[in-house]
Amino acid sequence: MTDSLVTIVGSSYFEPISTLLEELEKYDKGNSNQVQSGYYVNGFASSICLLAVVCLESYVMRVRYINKASQNQIDRTPVAIYLMSLYSDFPYEKEVIEVHILRDVIAHNHLWEISYTWDDEESMKYGGANKRSSGDPKYQQRVDSVNNITTTLGLNVSPIKVGSDDVKKVLQTVWKVLLFLEEKNRNQCYVSHLTATHKGELVKFGKIIGMEEICT
Repeated sequence: MTDSLVTIVGSSYFEPISTLLEELEKYDKGNSNQVQSGYYVNGFASSICLLAVVCLESYVMRVRYINKASQNQIDRTPVAIYLMSLYSDFPYEKEVIEVHILRDVIAHNHLWEISYTWDDEESMKYGGANKRSSGDPKYQQRVDSVNNITTTLGLNVSPIKVGSDDVKKVLQTVWKVLLFLEEKNRNQCYVSHLTATHKGELVKFGKIIGMEEICT
């Protein structure tokens, strides 16, 4: 007997994200400063942000498939543009663009030259930066080049500065988008009931990331 399936990873990312959140929590009080987040914080935070955006892209690929997107829409249309074309009331265009900017910053390891000094408490104090990687048009449009953060979510765009605050903003943005898609059509995205193992217990993923209140 012949059968078929569609290769959507989707909620399979929830377990590794939950595990990484537990690890991040262990080091969340690390030695972050004006120049960089702590060594462990940066690694775990960057990993979570990457997985969260990839998770979103996986679900949106299912949305494209369910809604019979054209080959061009499947292959080349960015997530934010596609969702805006599908739903005129989609409210998270800027946020989705910015989490993808952060994804690019991490995945392509945007290169900065940063100057710093040491203060009296032997902490690194930011002195200035020169960005060596140019970034694409969405970076130029959505990043505050003075403070080196995105303009809506305030995500750090220096790879070594990515930390716990960025994780919270990215996860909550991704979750809001997934719930929006669920509200439109559960067949394309149904996540509000899903759980992951967190600190030894099965917990709704929305609760793990601090967003359970918008699931009810």
